[in-house]
Amino acid sequence: MSSLDRRSTLLGRNAGHWEGTFIRLDDQGLESERFGTRLHVHETDGQIEAALTYLNTGKVATMRFAEPPALMAISPDGHWSLGPDKTGPWPAVMELCLVDGDRRRRVVVRHGAERLESVVVVVEARPGVVDPAPAPLLRAAVLPVGDGSGSGCWKLTDDLTLTTALERRFGDPLVVRLCWRPEPGRELVLERAYGANGLPQP
Repeated sequence: MSSLDRRSTLLGRNAGHWEGTFIRLDDQGLESERFGTRLHVHETDGQIEAALTYLNTGKVATMRFAEPPALMAISPDGHWSLGPDKTGPWPAVMELCLVDGDRRRRVVVRHGAERLESVVVVVEARPGVVDPAPAPLLRAAVLPVGDGSGSGCWKLTDDLTLTTALERRFGDPLVVRLCWRPEPGRELVLERAYGANGLPQP
């Protein structure tokens, strides 16, 4: 996908206003924090600007870029992921976003040097669209995958699952997979993978 296509695809599916709920889960899958947000993504003076307002504090965090970062993978459907340029014996944070028309699901996954430390679940929709966040306190079911890889499947909500490593060893590949079923019979999947050398895989 060319740089122009990446830009237009990202904006075409993700620009505009979003109302959201951020839910932070600890390493056991238990909710530790929750707050509402408003997000405005738009283009101004040739720059893409994303302004996130934290409704609990009023703080606004703004990110601007002329082109989507090289580390941002963008699918033709407008799903995107953003992660470190390399994983290794240090913390690794990555974000994955699935978009379905007027609704989105995002996760921010933080792996420590040795284990999964936290997951933030973000439920977002266009203003006026009914798409409620799960009731507090959210407790994700964390189940081992059972293939000997040390990975686990987090059932975040009835329609959203995350599969990734629960424990890490230097040199092990790392895969983070987000799956959302926005309605019965439809499944959206986004995956971010790093090889044994720590570099992102295509």
